[in-house]
Amino acid sequence: MILREVGGRENVTRLTHCFVRLRFRLLDPAAADIDALRAHPLVAFTAWQADELHIAPRRDLFRLFADLRDALDDTAIH
Repeated sequence: MILREVGGRENVTRLTHCFVRLRFRLLDPAAADIDALRAHPLVAFTAWQADELHIAPRRDLFRLFADLRDALDDTAIH
């Protein structure tokens, strides 16, 4: 669901993470449904920082990153 809410896999140009957040760079930031992300039970908060959409999951950051990595083209993963 998170991938759909950021505008789909074709909208993700880069995905990274830090210790607590997923960090998305999006081709079209306006395609992200921030309200739906905030309502998602797994999402603690979302924030824009510079040109990245940060999503902090309530748990399982590394599992979630791995699932997203598997769903995305390898060129988007850093």
